[in-house]
Amino acid sequence: MSGMRIPPIPPFMRCESIELKRQTESGFGEPEAIDRCRIDRSAQLSPNDYQLTAGCSARVFIDATEYAGQVSEGDLIGFDGELHAVAAVQRCDHPDGTPHHWEADVQ
Repeated sequence: MSGMRIPPIPPFMRCESIELKRQTESGFGEPEAIDRCRIDRSAQLSPNDYQLTAGCSARVFIDATEYAGQVSEGDLIGFDGELHAVAAVQRCDHPDGTPHHWEADVQ
C-alpha cells in the first residue's frame, strides 16, 4: 500500500500560470512562477462541503509535479493581473505521505 500513488491532476485541467510570493521574516521573497495550475473561480458558489473559506474568491490547485515547495497562509498568489492573499491552504498527500497537490483559498 505504501507504494501506491495518486495520478497527477490531468494536464487539460491545469492550464493557467501563477506567481507565488512566499512570506519571509523580512517581508516577501522573490516571485516564483508556477505553470500548469488550476484556478477555480466558481467554487465560491458551491453550496456543499467544498465551499471556499469565507470571503475568498477562488481556489488554486497547485500540482506537486509542478512545484516542490510549500504554500502557507499569508503567502501571495498572483493571477488575473492581481495579487491574492492565501487565506487557507490544504496539502493533499499520497498514501505514502508525499505531497500530491495543494488547494489554496485566496482573497
